[in-house]
Amino acid sequence: MLPRGRPRALGAAALLLLLLVIGFFLFRGDLDYERPRPRGTAAFDGDPPADPGGHNGSDCIPPRPRPPKCELLQVAIVCAGHNSSRDVITLVKSMLFYRKNPLHLHLVTDAVARNILETLFHMWMVPAVQISFYNADELKPQVSWIPNKHYSGLYGLMKLVLPSALPPDLARVIVLDTDVTFASNIAELWALFAHFSDKQVIGLVENQSDWYLGNLWRNHRPWPALGRGFNTGVILLRLDRLRQAGWEQMWKLTATRELLTLPATSLADQDIFNAIIKEHPWLVQPLPCVWNVQLSDHTLAERCYSEASDLKVIHWNSPKKLRVKNKHVESFRNLYLTFLEYDGNLLRRELFGCPRPPPPGAEQLQRALAQLDEEDACFEFRRQQLTVHRVHITFLPHKPPPPQPHDVTLVAQLSMDRMQMLEALCRHWPGPMSLALYLTDAEAQQFLRFVETSVVLSARQDVAYHVVYREGPLYPINQLRNVALAQALTPYVFLSDIDFLPAYSLYDYLRASIQQLELGSGRKAALVVPAFETLHYRFSFPSSKAELLALLDAGSLHTFRYHEWPRGHAPTDYARWREAQAPYHVQWAADYEPYVVVPRDCPRYDPRFAGFGWNKVAHVMELDAQPRQRLSACPTPQEYELLVLPEAFVIHLPHAPSLDISRFRSSPTYRDCLQALKDEFHQDLSRRYGAAALKYLTALQQPRGPT
Repeated sequence: MLPRGRPRALGAAALLLLLLVIGFFLFRGDLDYERPRPRGTAAFDGDPPADPGGHNGSDCIPPRPRPPKCELLQVAIVCAGHNSSRDVITLVKSMLFYRKNPLHLHLVTDAVARNILETLFHMWMVPAVQISFYNADELKPQVSWIPNKHYSGLYGLMKLVLPSALPPDLARVIVLDTDVTFASNIAELWALFAHFSDKQVIGLVENQSDWYLGNLWRNHRPWPALGRGFNTGVILLRLDRLRQAGWEQMWKLTATRELLTLPATSLADQDIFNAIIKEHPWLVQPLPCVWNVQLSDHTLAERCYSEASDLKVIHWNSPKKLRVKNKHVESFRNLYLTFLEYDGNLLRRELFGCPRPPPPGAEQLQRALAQLDEEDACFEFRRQQLTVHRVHITFLPHKPPPPQPHDVTLVAQLSMDRMQMLEALCRHWPGPMSLALYLTDAEAQQFLRFVETSVVLSARQDVAYHVVYREGPLYPINQLRNVALAQALTPYVFLSDIDFLPAYSLYDYLRASIQQLELGSGRKAALVVPAFETLHYRFSFPSSKAELLALLDAGSLHTFRYHEWPRGHAPTDYARWREAQAPYHVQWAADYEPYVVVPRDCPRYDPRFAGFGWNKVAHVMELDAQPRQRLSACPTPQEYELLVLPEAFVIHLPHAPSLDISRFRSSPTYRDCLQALKDEFHQDLSRRYGAAALKYLTALQQPRGPT
C-alpha cells in the first residue's frame, strides 16, 4: 500500500507529462523543417488528416499573413507552341477571376507563343497586369545537354534557369506550369513566402504519388528524392537567395552527377529539383498540399482534401489531362471548363483601391467612349468602331507554307453559323488560308472540337484560324478581314468570303497568272475573280469554265446578286468574260465590289463599316484610289489596274440571311447610319487624295449599298 501523498505526486507528474505531449504536438512545426499542415489537409504516408472536417481549428490560431493589398505579385510561366498558349489563357483567366492584387507575368516563350500571347494581351487590355517576355530559344543551350524523356521536351527544363533569366532585381516569384487551374486568390499563395526560414529558397508541394519511391512497377528507377519527393507544377522561388547560393552551379553539378548513372530525366526539371533537395533538404519549404492538387495517373491527391472549399490549385499533370481517372475528376473538370469558356471581356475590371497605370491605349479609348451620346441613333455603330476585340491569332497549330514568290493565301471571315462551310472550302482550295472567326469563348471551344473531329480539317496545317472574341451587337466584318489579312504570310492574298467556293483549279491558276502577268516586278494590279451564285442547296459544282457556262445558260447558276444588286459586279462585264481568252482591263465604277487577288501589303479594310452594307465597296474604292508605283519606264504614276481573269470563278452558296442583313432591310435608322458612315469615309478620302477623290462622290451619295 502506497503512502497517502504519492497519488497526488503521480497525478501532478501525469498532468505535466500530458501538457508536454500536447505542447510537443502543438509546436513541433517550429522544431522541424516541415511546417504544420493546414486544416483539411493530410500527409501522404497513410495517416488521417489532422482535422478531417476542416472546421475544428481553434479560433485562437492567428490568421495567415496576407500581402499588402496593392503589392505587385510576380508570376513566371514557361510556354511554347500553339496548344500551350491556349492553356496559358485558361490559367490566366482563373488567376484573374480570384485575384485582388496587381500582377506581373513573366512569360518565357518561343517565337510562336510570343506572337500569340503578345497580340492577345495587347488587345485584352486587362487593368493592373504587366507582361514581360523572355526568349526561350536563347535559353535552350543552357539545358539542351540534358536528355529528357518528358513530353514537355526542352521547355520542361527551363524553370531551372529562371534565376538567371529573370531580372536581377526580382527577389521572389511564383512559378507555374501551364496546366494548373486556380480555385482561390493567388495572393494567399504569395503570402506563404512569409513562412520561409532564412535558409529556405524553394517552396514546393509534396509529390502526390509513389513515383519517387520506385515501387510503381518492376525495375522502376526514379531520380533521388526526399521521401515521396516534390512536384514542381507550383513553385515559390526566392530568387535573391538562389543567386547568392550559386544556384546555377548547384543544379548543373547535381544533374551531371546523376546522369552518370541515369540515362535521362523522366519528369524534366522536377527530377533535378528533387535530387538537389535530397542533398540539401534545408533549402525546401514544404507547402500545404492544397496548393498543388495533382491529378496524375497514380495520384494520391484524394488524401489531401476533404471538401471542395479546401482546394486552392488543381494540377492536370497527366498526359491524359482532362481524361485522367480520379474519384472527383468531374468536379475538377467542371471548374476547368468554367474558366476555359469564361468570357474574358468580364475580366477587364479595375482593381478598386489599387491605382495602377492603365494599359497602353486604354485611357484614350475611355475618353473617346465617354464622348459618345447614348441617345444618338447611330450609337451602336459609333461604339463598335471603338471596340477593341481580344484576338487570339493561330488558335490551332499552324505550319506556314514554304516561301514562294507567287503564292496566294485565301483570306476570309466567319462566325459560328457558317462553320459548316469550312470542310467544303478546304476541299476546293488546297493552298494556305487565313481565316478570322468571330466567336464567344465558349464557341471557340466548340470550334476546336469541330476541327479535331473533322478528318478534312484536322489534316490541314496550312490553314491559320484566328479567333476574334465577340463583343458588341454588330458584326465587325472589316475588323475581322483585317485580322485575317494581317496574318497572311504569302506575297499575295485572295480576298474572299466564307460562303463562296472557288473553282477546284483556282489556286494553281492564280499562281500561274501572277507569274505570267509579272506582278512581282513592281506592277500593281487587282486580279478580279468573277462571282456567281446558285439558289440550290444541292448542285453539281462545275469543274471548268465550259461547265459553268452550261449551268449559267440552263438557269442553275446566275451572276452574283443579279436580281438584288447588279451594280455590285456589273463592271466585271460577264458578257465579255464568256468569250475572253486573256485577262482584260475594267474600270472602277460606283458600288463595284469584286473579289480580288492583291499583294499582301494592300490597303486595309475600313473598320468603321460593321454589319451589313458598304464594307467591300469602300475597300475597292480605296484600292482604286491608290496610285501605281513609279517604274523606271513610267515617269508618272498610273491608276491601280483592275484585271479580270478569264478562267477564274467563285460560286456563292445559299444560306439564311444574317441578322445584320435583316436589320439593314427593315430599319431606316440602320440605313441612315450607314449613309453617315459613307459621308465620313468620303471626307477621309478627300483629305488623303485631294481632287482625285472627287470621282467617288457619286458612289457615296447612293442611298443604299451592298456588302
